[in-house]
Amino acid sequence: MNNLNNAIASARRLRGHPVYKDTVAHWNELIQEARRIQREPAYEQADLIEAAIVSLELEFAERGN
Repeated sequence: MNNLNNAIASARRLRGHPVYKDTVAHWNELIQEARRIQREPAYEQADLIEAAIVSLELEFAERGN
């Protein structure tokens, strides 16, 4: 969850600036990993992680990725 929140903060900080393809790929990997964790029945913070996923996906949408 911390990595996802850090990615959101970075994406917001970098709005309007170019971002390395490797960074975008890393952010996408974080989203995929968060979705995998979210599907685990024992995971109790599904709502929190969903909000973080949506926030990062919105940053991508605004960036055009």
